[in-house]
Amino acid sequence: MHSSARTLATATLALFVICSTATAASAQTAAGVVRGEVIDASGGVLPGVTVVATATDGQILATAVTDGVGRYLLRNLPAGPLQLMFELKGFESGVVGLAVQPGEESRVVERLGLAPITEAVVVFGKAPPLDPPPPLPPPAPPVVIPVPMHDRDSICGPAKPGSAQESFGTIRSRRYEAEGGLYTKGDELIIDGGTLNGLEVGRNLVVRRRYRASGLAGPAVTGEHSSGLLQIVAADERSSIAVVVYACDELMRGDFLASFTPEPIRAPDPVGIPAYGAAARILFADAGQMLGVPRRLMVIDRGSDHGIRVGQRLTLFRRQERDATTPEVVGDAIVVAVRTDSGTIRVERATDAISPGDWAAPQRQSPVASPAGTGASVLHP
Repeated sequence: MHSSARTLATATLALFVICSTATAASAQTAAGVVRGEVIDASGGVLPGVTVVATATDGQILATAVTDGVGRYLLRNLPAGPLQLMFELKGFESGVVGLAVQPGEESRVVERLGLAPITEAVVVFGKAPPLDPPPPLPPPAPPVVIPVPMHDRDSICGPAKPGSAQESFGTIRSRRYEAEGGLYTKGDELIIDGGTLNGLEVGRNLVVRRRYRASGLAGPAVTGEHSSGLLQIVAADERSSIAVVVYACDELMRGDFLASFTPEPIRAPDPVGIPAYGAAARILFADAGQMLGVPRRLMVIDRGSDHGIRVGQRLTLFRRQERDATTPEVVGDAIVVAVRTDSGTIRVERATDAISPGDWAAPQRQSPVASPAGTGASVLHP
């Protein structure tokens, strides 16, 4: 009888230990991490700041104190919404709300302003009303180094992706807002990528993303769309802060960073005679576009390996089914950017909508010029 009771108690204890261990392991798996740094209004680091993580019901989840370079780390935080409170004597307190993702690390950089200084004055009689203290000045914006003059079409145009995707990091969010969204000129962004990825202060980078393009007959092809240009203004080993210099359109979370190789603004080549035998095929237009019209950018299937160069004029044409020897000219274009096996062109003139599958013949030098005042090329089929 006593042996049976002892056996039952032992089994119950073992079951409790197993359940507790499983619960602890599950909680540990679902835990998240928050790290970051605290700075003052001038951008200087603040050591000794108390950082407290609290749940929505006010329960304290974790605490930390910033080290000598203003950094802090909070581990084993439960997934879900919480608040971070930052306190240091002589500075205004800061509160940041965020959502911790299970098994992921969040980064929060907080800026604390100086606390207003007030004095207690004891007077007899009726005192005049005191003016409120002046507001603290806003934080100084990061300094952006001027970008060299260049042709924006060489940056903002679509391109054919290379065999290996180049990426120095990706956009995570705005600097002071944890949520995603669309970003534009002047926004400060947090970049997942730092000095270990080749990023450094002052470096300019193109922001790109892939898209499915409507191309030649058959399955859709992959294009590469440039959404803007940004500059790194602060960087550590694994993350950076960047400022949007300009936007081709809206930048978004997850866009990746690539090298900035601008083309100078230059006059296009003189009008020439098209070399139809050396024509390139038009592959696709930019994201969300199907046809080419004046000022629209498109991609061709020949690049520097085939003698295509920036500033070159092209005659746009299509081959006629009944008479393959006489091309139907539909416009002309200028090369604005070149890769080894592809190029980006800007349609200058069109007598019909330009479609993927049409052709682009490089023009050879010719003494023939455009008619005065028309701006249109004289084309020689």
